[in-house]
Amino acid sequence: MSGYRTLHRHTEGQNNTNEASQQSDISTTSSSCPVFAVNFSPCQQTHVSKTTNAANANAQLKAPTRILTSSADGLIRAYSITDKSNKADVLDAAALSMKLEQVMLTSSDAQYDDSGENQESILGLGCAALSVIRNYVGEDTSAGEEIAAAMQLDGHVAIWKRAEQPAYPDSEASKNDAASTSASAISSPTTVLKPEAELDIRGSTGTTMLLIPPQTTGYSRHGVVIMVGNLDGSVSFICAGFGIPDSSKCNDTSKCSERGVVLDNIGSGNSIPLSLAVHPLNHLTFAVGRKDGTIDIYSAAGKGNGNGYGHGDDLYGQIRRCHHLTQHAGKPVRALIFTPDGSLLISGCDDGHIYIHDTSSFRQNDTIRMVAAIHNAHKGYILSVAVLPDSKRFVTSSADKTVKVWNVGTPNSGPVHTFDTGHEGMIWDISSSHDGHGRRCVSCSDDGFVQVYSCEE
Repeated sequence: MSGYRTLHRHTEGQNNTNEASQQSDISTTSSSCPVFAVNFSPCQQTHVSKTTNAANANAQLKAPTRILTSSADGLIRAYSITDKSNKADVLDAAALSMKLEQVMLTSSDAQYDDSGENQESILGLGCAALSVIRNYVGEDTSAGEEIAAAMQLDGHVAIWKRAEQPAYPDSEASKNDAASTSASAISSPTTVLKPEAELDIRGSTGTTMLLIPPQTTGYSRHGVVIMVGNLDGSVSFICAGFGIPDSSKCNDTSKCSERGVVLDNIGSGNSIPLSLAVHPLNHLTFAVGRKDGTIDIYSAAGKGNGNGYGHGDDLYGQIRRCHHLTQHAGKPVRALIFTPDGSLLISGCDDGHIYIHDTSSFRQNDTIRMVAAIHNAHKGYILSVAVLPDSKRFVTSSADKTVKVWNVGTPNSGPVHTFDTGHEGMIWDISSSHDGHGRRCVSCSDDGFVQVYSCEE
């Protein structure tokens, strides 16, 4: 039996407290508002419950996974995905459930009715961009608080901070929290989380935004940074106002620049940025996919651009364009991503073509070689691309309503699998899990559905 299959389909905007209703038929239609972006959280509940059978060696793979979505109604929703199947090495569609846990407001004065009866557009603009990172500097690569940011089309950015992972039901923290929680709060299906911070970024596209974690910036004194594409063709780096927890003092957030300060602005005068991708290993090295079909690759010069701990090294002001790719010329590049090992850059554009470039070197005089070209990979705009954690496969979503899985080593042999998504609108975004096994992907669409897939080989 193929490991590629649809596990779950969820209608956004409905609390779906009835578990039977969650397992809706794949052909079900919905009038829910479009879902523009979906992200797996890098912060997952990975520890094993004390009541878990010790014989289940892979029990942590069954722990709840967190995802966040942004919609046209202006709300960010946080879900947990739980697999209740008994076998640790199998993902069972019938046993997988998706629960809405938090609604994250994009304005401090917005109101949300958790009864589900009045969930019309709050601000009317919706959130077209969503980014989630883990903010931590210690030795434990799976720890750290979650920072999430969403951007509206008018450039308004809201930022939330959530705990690294919620308490497990059998933990002492969970028992203490439950004892102090009122009965009315327990009965509520969701909780409402207001932003930790908000700011307006004038001149931004409203659709291109990424949070940059400390590892990518070289652990500079500026803390977490927001990367934003602007209408004048430039890309701005703006301080988010969240300090970096120190490895010896995890609650030390004093190392931080003032929120909203523009640290650098590069690329002015070029075509409008439509996609951004950050290199996972090289500090402040990133790619920009533009409306005219070109891709610019920038990198920061100086001693801080490496894998060492460079606390205090400031690379802003030293960022320069080192490569200009033109293979997509004339067709907007909306999908762009580096593989987790940093060796490849994968791009998709409006003509349905996919190009793969070797990005293992970023020295000024080196040529970035195109290693693969997949023509007519999709019959519509390629809107998003996600790479599975093993860097061997990647997934694309398109306006042609399909999700396809590709093998990095043999991309011209055609897709490894094409999902029968059942989506009735263009699929805006696709995201892969951070579990290291590439077990799941999740997509979102114009039809208001969020869909979970298994990507086992």
